[in-house]
Amino acid sequence: MDRVTTILRYQWRAYRRRFTRAGNLTAGNQGILLILSGIILFRYFQLLGTATADLAAGKTVMLEWLLAGIFLGWLFPLLSNAHLSISTSVLRHLPLSVKELFGIKAISLLMPPYVWMIVAGSLAICYPLAHAPHPLAGVTAALLFIVMSWLAGLSIAQLLSIAFWRKLLCAAVLGLLCAGGLYVMSGRDLTGLSHFSSFLPTNLVVRAAVAKQSWLAISTLSVLTVITLCASLWSFRQSLEPLASRRSQKNLNLTPFKFPGKMGGLSAKDFRYFRRLLDPYLGLLAGALCSFYLVTADAPSSDVFWIFIIIIFVPNASVAFNCFGLDNRSGLDRYTLLPVNGKEIMLSKNLAFITVIGVQLLLMILLAGWRLGLGVAALGLVEVALLALAYMTWGNWLSVNHPFKMQFFRLSSGGAPVDVLGGVVFGCLPGVVAIRLFHENKPGVLWITILMLLLYGALYLCSVIWAGRNFERKRERIGEW
Repeated sequence: MDRVTTILRYQWRAYRRRFTRAGNLTAGNQGILLILSGIILFRYFQLLGTATADLAAGKTVMLEWLLAGIFLGWLFPLLSNAHLSISTSVLRHLPLSVKELFGIKAISLLMPPYVWMIVAGSLAICYPLAHAPHPLAGVTAALLFIVMSWLAGLSIAQLLSIAFWRKLLCAAVLGLLCAGGLYVMSGRDLTGLSHFSSFLPTNLVVRAAVAKQSWLAISTLSVLTVITLCASLWSFRQSLEPLASRRSQKNLNLTPFKFPGKMGGLSAKDFRYFRRLLDPYLGLLAGALCSFYLVTADAPSSDVFWIFIIIIFVPNASVAFNCFGLDNRSGLDRYTLLPVNGKEIMLSKNLAFITVIGVQLLLMILLAGWRLGLGVAALGLVEVALLALAYMTWGNWLSVNHPFKMQFFRLSSGGAPVDVLGGVVFGCLPGVVAIRLFHENKPGVLWITILMLLLYGALYLCSVIWAGRNFERKRERIGEW
């Protein structure tokens, strides 16, 4: 125990010095990010008052939504940053037991300040539960739910680092989506799903606070907490095992696309890197939802289709705005040995980004042509071109000037939130304008659309040339993020 305490004490000291180092709080507008987190937390406290009033009136919907938000709140930091604790490669070399190593990793995850905000928000859920018919049982159930959410998020984050379980989790999510889609398409009453919702942990917390047999809900939550604890220990033990051989890893990394030209190998490498980030899968999920809507809706709307195109680009912003985030120092050094210049390197990154977007939009475009007509699908392609040019224009500038490190199989985390927000607004603006123009029947709309394509095309070409020259000058600095 003394060895674990010593390691945690020194790790906390190192993290505190890194966080309080001069310029670290302002770098990447991290201070603004903390302010925005505080504003969100303040709004959350206001919703707690609403949940308290609803609970007094016998309504529990708001409380269940807040509990679901707490679960997602614990999931996000564990999936967004792999550097919150000591890396697995370092833990393998420590002469400690698996339980001691797990304790070091788990406790170190509580060190960042925004995790403290999640802890504060999670404990604040006890306030409305304290005004429930069974306050003690409700608070006890809430504490069990918080621990269970933390352990469940930790288990998922650790399993995502293992290829087999990563594929299995993706297959499970896809299976649930397909099952839900088939259930809705069957025309059955959705109220039948309420029977299954009664077994959700959020519903168990509510039942412990308001139902008569609260002990049954608490017992169930206790069993679920023990199960998630065992799952987190087991997944941590699995993550400590050595990686697969190089040959098997090479087979897993084969790219199904063949990119033409001398930059084809670079684009294939970047596409392989981008698909190992979790953000594009959110866009893939949005594309699946839009495809499901186009298939099941009696009279699908073209506006919904066009709006979904804008939505799909948003989670892919990290791929465009930080295209060097997954390259390590040795990878950046190898660019100097290749017979390509900076402009060609930027073009290879942009081609990989377009491929990622194309995979997510392909089924949507085909279904739109079938259900809405070829004209609507063609206008959708014009919107895609405008959005892609705008995102890549901003992303080429941002990738060279403000790069930050990203990790495989994690959500992107880092960078300047103001720059990212400005890029999303800049990137989505032509899509919003295009949707507005698509509703106009005036003869000048076609020429306006062509002028927009030419304008954003010229901006994109300028960004490629500028970013390529600056990358050649800043290659060393980019590798030192």
